[in-house]
Amino acid sequence: MSEYINNAKLRAEALSRFFLEMTEQKETGAEIVKRYRDYIDAAHPYDVIVATDRLMQHGLDLPVVKTGVNRCINMLYKVLHERKIPEYADLPFFREMALENEQLDLRLQHIKPLLQAINNKDLPLQEKVECFEKLLSGIKDLESFNLHYVRKENILFPSIEHHLKEHGCIPLMWSYHDDIRKLIKDILTLPSDQFPDLEKLNQLTGDLFFNLYAIRFREEYILFPVVAGLFSDRETADMMVQAYEIGFAWIAEKLPNQDLFMKQHCMDKESGTQNRPDDNGEPFFVDLGTGSLTIEQAIMMLNSLPVDISYVDENDTVRYFSNPPERVFTRSKAIIGRQVEKCHPPSSVQAVKDLIEAFRSGKKDKESFWIQMGGKFLLIQYFALRDENKRFRGTLEVSQDITDIRKLEGEKRLMNGE
Repeated sequence: MSEYINNAKLRAEALSRFFLEMTEQKETGAEIVKRYRDYIDAAHPYDVIVATDRLMQHGLDLPVVKTGVNRCINMLYKVLHERKIPEYADLPFFREMALENEQLDLRLQHIKPLLQAINNKDLPLQEKVECFEKLLSGIKDLESFNLHYVRKENILFPSIEHHLKEHGCIPLMWSYHDDIRKLIKDILTLPSDQFPDLEKLNQLTGDLFFNLYAIRFREEYILFPVVAGLFSDRETADMMVQAYEIGFAWIAEKLPNQDLFMKQHCMDKESGTQNRPDDNGEPFFVDLGTGSLTIEQAIMMLNSLPVDISYVDENDTVRYFSNPPERVFTRSKAIIGRQVEKCHPPSSVQAVKDLIEAFRSGKKDKESFWIQMGGKFLLIQYFALRDENKRFRGTLEVSQDITDIRKLEGEKRLMNGE
């Protein structure tokens, strides 16, 4: 039996069966655990990655998968927690992710006593109200941690897909990120001028704490130990450069200086040659049909438009996005070459597929959506691109903050001297 357990491939296959059986629950959990006890006690982080990937391939509803995975990782908690967490001092990107997790824990430890005080029956109401106001302030501070998840979704996840075939855990983890975002939003929308419904508050904060701690554990004891060694020094440095563009939560004073970091790793903020010369040393012009521009001019023009532009080709692969001074949605170079469905949270993947299929079939040529986010009114438009023979050649996404545009009234003409 020990020889079987020590065989990584066979051990991962056994744990995959354990994950499926615990999710389907055709027997009691105790019976399943008893049958797989030896494999549970010998589990490695990579086994969990493989088992999760296999489970995602069974086509089960995502909520069912999440419940099953929660059960399984709960049973694996002790053996995984006893493993030594790798040191990331010399691994940019992962080092900063670990630092943010430490800061997250400090903030959650600060919030816990406030929750206990609010639930103290002997505490005067006024003091409870004061504790609730402090709690909301603490929850508000947690919004900054979204940058941690945005970097994972836009930089780490695409990079993992290039190196690890068993990456089914990615949409699952992204779904937990969305759960956390929603829980924070729901707590912050509770009336702050009165004492909240205690049962509702406890439910929301309990779920929030569970998810935050669950994702931190899965990062530190499962995901990072498996994937951190997959990347070359150049790749981790490039991931860090992209991370600077998105930002960090709570660790500004611990970050290496951006300019110094790029100098040490021989990187320029603007990578690539924008104005390639031809064989005679003259700038290369692109004929656009209604005029010709150098590559540098085309890039300046696209990046100066007050919109985010993304292009997905006819094979549903992301090929380009513009880089305006103020982006509407976060983008990173890691998404280039990635399937577009993998660039969206699980909750919206089917809608993306349906829209592109409608473009491909000719059923639709454009579609518009508008949402309110962060106090802004955003217009998101999609256009089917077709060549001169009407063949589908991809999808163009154009996103714009139209908050100020919606406020326009009357006229403002372009006059001399004005």
